[in-house]
This record gives sequence, structure tokens and C-alpha cells, in this order.
Amino acid sequence: MKTFTIEQARAATSSGGVLSVNLKPIGSMFALEFVTHNGPAMLIAAVSKQVRRFSNPIKAFEIVRELGLEGGHFSVAEWHPEEKALDRPTRPDKAAALKAAHQAAGLKHLLDERVNLANAPDAIWHEAEDVFAELEIRNAN
Repeated sequence: MKTFTIEQARAATSSGGVLSVNLKPIGSMFALEFVTHNGPAMLIAAVSKQVRRFSNPIKAFEIVRELGLEGGHFSVAEWHPEEKALDRPTRPDKAAALKAAHQAAGLKHLLDERVNLANAPDAIWHEAEDVFAELEIRNAN
């Protein structure tokens, strides 16, 4: 089957090569299928080259309108919204990155708090030798 990126779909539409568009359900998502003079063509993502899926059909309709197409067909016969959890891939790399970012933000907050306490006018300063001596006494018991 032929595929179009959004730019290719825009060019094909402006040259009159696209006759209509269908909103096609795929699991819990939707895809745009263009009817062209040369047969059907699916809208794909420019980077991944995979069929572009829309969880919200309104976004697909916005693209249809942006392309200058006035109408088309849609069917919800094969739409299965209960499969939403299956259609969304898990992103353990993203989860790990977000967890690390949250931990870093917590440490930064703690550091900022400690710096503010140290910069307070009523802060009490101790000599390093006294602090280490006190720590040695605590750890010795």
C-alpha cells in the first residue's frame, strides 16, 4: 500500500491527486487512509515511517481540514476503545528518565533549602574540626 507523510499528502491534495479520505479504525486508534487516483494511501509519521495513529479522531479531522479536504468516510465498526491499554506501548526508558528527573529535583530542592539555611543571618557556624570530632565520638559508641 502506498504511504504519505503529511507533506506528501499536502502536495498530493493540492495537485488534485487525492479524491477523498477515510477515517479508518485500528484497534482503539484511528488512521487516515487517502483515496487517490493511484489507489489507497495511508498517512505515516515522517520520522518513524509507521502508520500515524490518532487516539482522538478530532486531531485526524483537523489534519483533513488543514489539507483542504471537505469530507470523506468513517466507520466505527472495527473500533475497539477497550484495547487502549494494548495500543499504548510501555516506555520503561521514559519512566526511568522521569524517575531520575524527579529524584534530581528533590535533591536540588533539599540543596537549595540547606543553602538558604546556611545563608540565614542567624545561622550558627561550627568549625570543621569540632564537627568531625563530634562525629567520631558518636560513631565510636
